[in-house]
Amino acid sequence: MLRIEVPPFAVLVFAALALAGCNAASTPPTASTPPAPPAPAAGVVGTAIGQSLDDSDREKAVLAQNEAVASGTRKTWRGAHGAYGFIVPGPEGASCRDYTHRIFINGRPQEAKGQACRGSDGAWRVTS
Repeated sequence: MLRIEVPPFAVLVFAALALAGCNAASTPPTASTPPAPPAPAAGVVGTAIGQSLDDSDREKAVLAQNEAVASGTRKTWRGAHGAYGFIVPGPEGASCRDYTHRIFINGRPQEAKGQACRGSDGAWRVTS
């Protein structure tokens, strides 16, 4: 009978390779890293007034603000946590329009003014 001696380290290497192969096959793929959160909104919602809102209420305020400046019509919003407000856009000038955003937090009104301008692509963007 032929006897082959295998050095102990070789046994460890083969065992490690075998286990690594099994482990890799049974490990589910890792999820990709979620995208970074967007930067604070420009304009009124990005100021100290907007910082008083929680994320979900801030999102509603930003959406209403963007809709108001794009449409040129007053928009209201109401958050899930008691905050609410409205945006009154001014008339369109050369390529910009001013707007007023009034936000009520704990029943207390706060008001700020901002501006939005139309880009070369035709889309409105809040600039202040």
